[in-house]
Amino acid sequence: MKNQTVILTGAPPRLIPTLLKGFNTIANNAYLLLFPVFIDLLLWLGPKLRLKTLMMPFINEFSADMLKISPPELLDTVKTSQTLWEQLLNQFNLATALRTFPVGIPSIIARQSPAGSPLGQYWVYEIPSVQWAFAILGAVLLIGFLLGSLYFYFIARVTATDVEKLSGKQILTAYAQSLIMFCLFLGVAILIMIPLFLILSILSLANAGIGQFFLLVAALVLLWLVMPLVFSPHGVFVLKQKALPSMMISIRLVRLFLPGTGLFVMTSVLISEGLNNLWTIPEANSWLTLFGIGGHSFIITSLLAASFIYYREGLRWMQENLQRLAEAAQQKHENGGTTLEQQ
Repeated sequence: MKNQTVILTGAPPRLIPTLLKGFNTIANNAYLLLFPVFIDLLLWLGPKLRLKTLMMPFINEFSADMLKISPPELLDTVKTSQTLWEQLLNQFNLATALRTFPVGIPSIIARQSPAGSPLGQYWVYEIPSVQWAFAILGAVLLIGFLLGSLYFYFIARVTATDVEKLSGKQILTAYAQSLIMFCLFLGVAILIMIPLFLILSILSLANAGIGQFFLLVAALVLLWLVMPLVFSPHGVFVLKQKALPSMMISIRLVRLFLPGTGLFVMTSVLISEGLNNLWTIPEANSWLTLFGIGGHSFIITSLLAASFIYYREGLRWMQENLQRLAEAAQQKHENGGTTLEQQ
């Protein structure tokens, strides 16, 4: 029986055109910038939720114990560590948990967590107990995921070919799936990090060089494992899928049909991180930070819109190829061997 060649038509989404579409989409829907701008202004000029009063007694007690048992050459290190912890707690703001992951609103201020602002004095609320800390953290996370779900929902909506009607039910469903996805990611991270940390500790005690090499290898392996999940949230908002099926679709799409996703993600990260160095030049107590907030909001929202466009075009191409593969399999069953080629 003569072999038949099946040519897979079409092409995966291209990098530069997709990025340009993302920037053009946000330029025509500038209201989406209000989400990251609002979060940044709130974290910058709003009240700070601090843990300094709660945590410093434990740090002081631990440092005092270490000073008693440490050799003389390590005393300065212990004192320096205590000072660093105090500075960290001065800047730490529990409200930065509004920047949730993987569904959430990006924030340049959450990355910096500045202690000052142009308003001079700012209101600080010292969290009085561990119970209050967990309660406030839970409330902040729930609000962050809700705002992030709205943000992703509207970006998915403006990147669609056929704009759907606003649906409160879909927003609430996506919100619930975002929370489930966060729990799944958190559970997987804990399962991976605990044994990884134990192995790293043992290797570091045996040989510091081996420990550093293992850390580098582990980071590369984790990056290779995480990359296929990069479109996990997109399935929830584009395909209205549940969290776990959305993650499976992302893995299948990236592994089988879009191996070039790494280039798209790397380019987006380079653009974002490179410009973040520009946005963070002004001091936190200068109103020029507003330009950084605005620039960051436009760039990051445009890149996110581009990722939705890339996902939609990748799905369309995958579905076309799957249909061709199904037809080829049927023909192979009926007529004999079939060779598949990509055009």
